[in-house]
Amino acid sequence: MRQASGLVLTGFVLLVLFAIGTVLLDHRAADLEAHGARVDGVVIAVHQGIRNSWSADVGYTVQGVRREGLVQLDHTGATLRRSDAVTVIYDPADPERIALPGMPSDPGWAITAMSLFLVFGLGFVGGGSIRAFRAARAR
Repeated sequence: MRQASGLVLTGFVLLVLFAIGTVLLDHRAADLEAHGARVDGVVIAVHQGIRNSWSADVGYTVQGVRREGLVQLDHTGATLRRSDAVTVIYDPADPERIALPGMPSDPGWAITAMSLFLVFGLGFVGGGSIRAFRAARAR
């Protein structure tokens, strides 16, 4: 029974981490959208990843310096094409942190971490609950 409780508790901790991470990513994206500077940019290339995920290489200029960056796109990424004009939102304190309007462009590592927290959290809560139920029934 103790092992089952540990699994459920671990699952809840992972789900809390998922919730906190999601809120922080949403806040980070909203802050960039609200306070970021905007410049004209151009799509250099569009990439389709796994499970219909999209990203794009974008070129833009900040204070006379030509830059390129990768943005994560939502499902509408399929509509972007090479050489399309886009508005690039960048962080004035870190011009390499960019997004496109309406697309938060969360870092890939953060999306992976959030996905793992969710999957393992649900798995541990479910597995621990089943184990606790079976142990209680056996008694």
